Amino acid sequence: MHNLRSSIKKVMLINPQGKITLTEHGSRERKLAVPPLGLAYLAAQLRRFDFDVDILDTLIEGYEHEEVFDQTILYGLSEEKIRDRLRVFNPDMIGVSCLFSNRGREALRLCQIAKEEIPDAHVILGGQHPSGYPSLVLNPFVDYLMYGEADDSLIELIEAINTKGDLKKVSQLVFVDRGLVWRSPKMRLPDVHTLPLPAWDLIKLEKYWAVGLADYEVKEENEKKFMVMISSRGCPHDCFFCTSPMMTERRYRQRTIPEIIDEISGYVDKYGTREIHFWDDNFFINKKRVKELLKELIKKFPSLSFQVPSGSEINAVDEEVIDLMAQAGFKKLFMAVESPNEETQEDYVDKKVDLSRINQLVTKLRQVGIISEGSFMVGFPHETKKQVDATFQKCQEFGFDRISISIVNPLPGTPLYDMCVKENLFYPDFDPQNIRWSAENIKLDEVERGYLGKRRREVWIEYMKNR
Repeated sequence: MHNLRSSIKKVMLINPQGKITLTEHGSRERKLAVPPLGLAYLAAQLRRFDFDVDILDTLIEGYEHEEVFDQTILYGLSEEKIRDRLRVFNPDMIGVSCLFSNRGREALRLCQIAKEEIPDAHVILGGQHPSGYPSLVLNPFVDYLMYGEADDSLIELIEAINTKGDLKKVSQLVFVDRGLVWRSPKMRLPDVHTLPLPAWDLIKLEKYWAVGLADYEVKEENEKKFMVMISSRGCPHDCFFCTSPMMTERRYRQRTIPEIIDEISGYVDKYGTREIHFWDDNFFINKKRVKELLKELIKKFPSLSFQVPSGSEINAVDEEVIDLMAQAGFKKLFMAVESPNEETQEDYVDKKVDLSRINQLVTKLRQVGIISEGSFMVGFPHETKKQVDATFQKCQEFGFDRISISIVNPLPGTPLYDMCVKENLFYPDFDPQNIRWSAENIKLDEVERGYLGKRRREVWIEYMKNR
């Protein structure tokens, strides 16, 4: 640390490139493009404290540029252009975001590029993936890691550096101290009512609109001006496979309805926004609040449409919620069933989804003209061949317009990951830096490797060709 700059005035935040995998069937996954909401929030907070901030959104700024490595396509700015931008801005601190465990290597490569170009800059890594596995990602190119929501703790860190204060008093900080990984026990989650609105002027939103791929839905018209936002942070549940409890300690914080309405109004006035995507961890959980919010959306924004791409908690959705969603202009509801097997729900899903209500909800969605998509997971530890086959069968029986099936994968920092380590359930080639929902990484006693992937593909193709 002693070779780093003694004062921080300029901060660059980096959103890594996108990544898709070529499969043995020759198909390629879809390129997605969701504006980096977390970085936009961090940038706004840094500005509030008078730091000079830039966001290098490598994904969208180089969206058309693709490079192929083995079975992987990276899309986004080339390394050469990233180096150019770093040199021009010459930041004192460089923050790299790594939300997903299939981008671990790419995020670390960005940290390496940052160190090579500006050796005395402070390099910090954040997001779900590094939060869950600090010892995996701390290396000579990474000075610090910050776990959880860093809106306040990042400011703490910079102030500690600028005043030569004690780094061990900074919340949510992880760094190597005399050869050992030191992790702050303190978590300081931001107050959602006082945070500044995201610094969207630092993001090339028009490029996102032109691409039009913020979710898996086919775009209705070119350049739909959508905005991503959140009405709450965190989730009170503790599902076995989810990183949310690790990031927020299950502390669920709701913004007020007037705050949400004001933010949307601002986007309509400034950008001509026509669609809002709520990326909450759990948008629907407080049913009373959701109904109040939906009524306000109907009243205030009759010409907008809305989506919750992150999915819905089925137990929190009822027929009145669906009626209000239809009136508010929701086109689709992504429903997180997780598992259609009661035993698996009991063991691994804290939400305890009431499976008996699903058919009724799907029927209601069809009546009001909202597309329903059911999301399922298969391959939980110790699932039997019978349970696996039942998942593939049952997911087709609810009547969803669309289904998506993920193979269960252990994200670092989750109880599922810890269980797999403890019981030696990983296949030998498991790579925690490249976790994909289509890959089989957990050994099942009765199911040979390859079966889940093959059946997943067959069931999806068969189901969707009739839709």
